[in-house]
Amino acid sequence: MVKAASAQRDITPREACYMGGYGMRTQKSQGVLSPLMCSVLALEVDGTALVLCSLDLLMAPGELVADLKEEIGRKHGVDPLYTTIAAIHTHAAPEMRSARLPAVTDDGFWERYAPQLREAVLSAVDECFAKGLQTAAAFYSKTAVKGFYGNRNGMEKPEDKDVVMVKFTDSRGAVLGGMVNIACHPTVLGADNLRISGDLLGYIAGAAAKQWGVLPVMMQGAAGDMSNRHYRQGHDAAELERTGGGIVAQLFQNQDFMPLALAAPKARRYVYQTEYDVDRDALEALRQKTLKEAEAAEGYDQRKILMSGVIALDMKLKDPHITVDFQAAVLRLGDLEIIKHPGEMFARFGMKIKAASPAKLPLIWGYADDYSGYMPNAEEYGVTYESMMSPLPKGAAEEITENLCRLVADL
Repeated sequence: MVKAASAQRDITPREACYMGGYGMRTQKSQGVLSPLMCSVLALEVDGTALVLCSLDLLMAPGELVADLKEEIGRKHGVDPLYTTIAAIHTHAAPEMRSARLPAVTDDGFWERYAPQLREAVLSAVDECFAKGLQTAAAFYSKTAVKGFYGNRNGMEKPEDKDVVMVKFTDSRGAVLGGMVNIACHPTVLGADNLRISGDLLGYIAGAAAKQWGVLPVMMQGAAGDMSNRHYRQGHDAAELERTGGGIVAQLFQNQDFMPLALAAPKARRYVYQTEYDVDRDALEALRQKTLKEAEAAEGYDQRKILMSGVIALDMKLKDPHITVDFQAAVLRLGDLEIIKHPGEMFARFGMKIKAASPAKLPLIWGYADDYSGYMPNAEEYGVTYESMMSPLPKGAAEEITENLCRLVADL
């Protein structure tokens, strides 16, 4: 038996703040384009409770996630393994702070904002259990989106453009909760945008809420190299409306939802850990090369990417001893399988893991329960911004992928 309930909270900062995601943006936010939201879906599948939560933020700091999971477990008896708290990775939200990634600019905002965020998540979870989970049936649709986004490092490279929507309905067909899984960076709004926004995933969530009456949990997929870079016609609110509206039109043109049979969940953890010293001389040489290229760049997008690369290299040079703690898990609920992890996985790896899964509907959920950085393929190292930013050593993404493929095949 499946039961479901959902709740939402506004997590928009109550003050102007520095915004994360773009190294070349140094100003604080100026107003709100769209509110940032927390969406919670509580499920009970054959007697086992799960909590799924998405945050319209750049990242979900691991320290806060651990605290929230402990409290949700204490109050509602949910195993921490079955609670997932993930960010959608919008670059129009506050600059976040964690032990691994301290804020570039620290004016005390995080200390003021964290309690607001914590209270919003916990109160939304409390609401789900207080009003009671209702008996539900699960349905899904899958749409291959065309013409609005793809692999940002080259249109000829692997790309995952399948968007999956899952909804849970009561006996009358009313939607009790939902999920949307899409692999695309929410970077339609550019570095010169100073208004708070959930960007692309926030736009899609709002459109789904109008259709369903509830705000879905947004599950960011293997989006490490996926964005609208080669399709964009601007970097502002008008472009967000064009891109978001075009994607939404394709999603809701497909109203052919198929039944999804859920069963008692099974779960397996996966941990990849390593630490190493980086080559400071090589990093400094790459920084100088990247800085010169940024100064000479004529295009807006190219300069934005290169300057972000410089910031990433500066961070590595500050502390060249890197520690990686990548914690993932596989949750299988009958037809539905969720592979959750904290990284920015490249599309090729997400598709490979999904292909290895025997489940009817495998979903990759990135930026989940923490943030561990980019997962580029080995050939990209020293070439792309993502490899400069990544804390993973060359070849680690391939190793993690192979291990996750074995995990889903054997579960």
